[in-house]
Amino acid sequence: MAKSRKGKPGPGLVQKALFLLSAVALLALFSLTWPQGYEEADIAPKSRKRSGKGKRKHKAEVTTEEPKLEENPSDHPAQDAAEEASPQVSEPQVHEDQQAAPNHMETVGEVEPSWIYCAGQWQECLCGGRVKWGNGDLWKMIEPPKGKSIHKVVCSIDVLGDIIPGDGGKHCQCEVTPGTEFYMQLNPMLMPRELADSTGSRLIASCEIFEEGQGTPAGRAQWQATEGFCSPAWEEKAGGDPTLKGGEKKVELSVLQELMQVRIDVRFVKTYERLVDHNDWIPEAFVNYYAGAPDGKHAMMSDELIRSVHLFSKQPIIVFHLGSLTPASWTPERFPRLLLYHLAPLGPKVQKSFNYNKIRSFLLSRVLVGVELDSDQFVAPGVDYMFNMTAREVTEDYPIPILPVHYFSFTQKDAPSNIWWRRFCQDPPKCKLHSMRWSHAHPTWTYWALPWFGKWLRRHFRDEQLREAPGKGPLRVADIPEDEDMLNVAAWEDKVTKQWCKFDNDRTEFEEFIKYEPSMGSRCPRGTGCANIMADSRFYPKGAAKAHFTAHNAKDPKETARWIDRINARYKKGLYPTKVIVYQGRLFANGAELRAEFPDMPCLLRGCALPLSMFDFLCVSLGGKLHLFTIFEIQATIHWRRHAIADWHERPWPQKARAYLR
Repeated sequence: MAKSRKGKPGPGLVQKALFLLSAVALLALFSLTWPQGYEEADIAPKSRKRSGKGKRKHKAEVTTEEPKLEENPSDHPAQDAAEEASPQVSEPQVHEDQQAAPNHMETVGEVEPSWIYCAGQWQECLCGGRVKWGNGDLWKMIEPPKGKSIHKVVCSIDVLGDIIPGDGGKHCQCEVTPGTEFYMQLNPMLMPRELADSTGSRLIASCEIFEEGQGTPAGRAQWQATEGFCSPAWEEKAGGDPTLKGGEKKVELSVLQELMQVRIDVRFVKTYERLVDHNDWIPEAFVNYYAGAPDGKHAMMSDELIRSVHLFSKQPIIVFHLGSLTPASWTPERFPRLLLYHLAPLGPKVQKSFNYNKIRSFLLSRVLVGVELDSDQFVAPGVDYMFNMTAREVTEDYPIPILPVHYFSFTQKDAPSNIWWRRFCQDPPKCKLHSMRWSHAHPTWTYWALPWFGKWLRRHFRDEQLREAPGKGPLRVADIPEDEDMLNVAAWEDKVTKQWCKFDNDRTEFEEFIKYEPSMGSRCPRGTGCANIMADSRFYPKGAAKAHFTAHNAKDPKETARWIDRINARYKKGLYPTKVIVYQGRLFANGAELRAEFPDMPCLLRGCALPLSMFDFLCVSLGGKLHLFTIFEIQATIHWRRHAIADWHERPWPQKARAYLR
């Protein structure tokens, strides 16, 4: 045994070597599992003073001086229109990856100008030609301003008039000419398939792909989720089942099949090939959806969201685009973990809320573990913890997504006219059929939950009905107006009980975390960000815990940029708190620590905490099975850990697991 200088026993060469090897392995693991700081210049636009994202100067103006609307519909679209001024519109730019595309167009032949869907009611249409507003055979024509190659039209009755009173399918169409620069930057899902293929965009999701991909558990789950949108055989079988009968508002099968198609933007084909596994699934990813002009509010909100992911996460983000054009500044060089997917808009044949595209994006994203993010959110340090806790909780035994508790306890008393109360609250104010408190529509899921999403979106699109039962009135699913409403109705109908603690807090609540000083230890500074979520008498009598993983209500892109910059400045200096879960004014490093102190907490935040100390355990969550390793076992599993999530449904559980937790 070697001796220390003071004569006391010290570690031998073998122990020293083992310790050194473990330390190196820990550093390697840390680099694989914790976000690396990007410099602001790497991912931020060169200038934030301009509203446009391209390099050229703005040349076109809007067609009307009327105030414009937000790109995504809201509860008060006319009021939103009055509050936001119309920005200028930049000329489209041809991306480097698209330079060769016009040559492919020669194989298509000469094509006359044609009309394509551009925007629904209360949205904006950005067009390089004439625009028409209406539906069916009745249209109002809007000519482009003289000398302007691109113009923006607000597609609303307030601006263009109500030429078809009572018609909910009014929309704008844009006249386009294949082969032009404007056409080559269009959402390829607005083009005929042959022309879309010629742009270099690849079809990565469709009914045919789903049906052929049933060779894995994830593939089988996806087909189970989408069969009702894809299969004539399923449709025929459903015709003989009263519980699956579609109503008058049913969307036709041929339309549903088209809604299952996704194309990857040509700029991000190589990124896609780098990130998918051998079954064309993404192991873990954030999922977002949006529509709007490239320099519009929602595109800029999404830009800040994507930037925050690249600053504070190691995971990719999938952005589903349902508009006409996307920002030219979205490139793989600026955002190396962005995947830009294109979807066809719902259109006049599917007169549903725009926000049902959220659930549609879950079905089509092909992620094994997913975390939904709205465009008015941004992420913060520690957010990747959410993937681990999701993989642990959403399993084959619990194949249902989990949503965070809402800050407001929404009940029958607050909106007595809502149609679902007659099914779930015939005994106000008790409402015994509520299995949990109202949730916010920011779910996380694994592929096991896809059939649940598919079942409820299918019920909505096919106009199926929940039949009357003892103590429960009937409910027409197509009459549920918004995605959040339906997700809560679905949770109560299926008696769901798992609910995340609040992880999507208001952006202003991050002020306390920016003011935090390491000397405060586990004490959270006073303020709203350190307070519990609002209490209720039944589910959370003492309020709910919060985790500052993401911010919500970030609707001003410039203000959002300042919040992200302030958080990043503290984070890079090592001054941002490493404990971001708060309850009763105290900070906790992980859900286990919170649960140990408050075992009766109804909501969940269970997962594995990172970064690790030398005596912590490494948590590897695969298919809902959580394995613990000591630091001295890490070196044998580093390579396995890096690739395990990608094919978790095929690999055996590691022999080194010393504990198995559910």
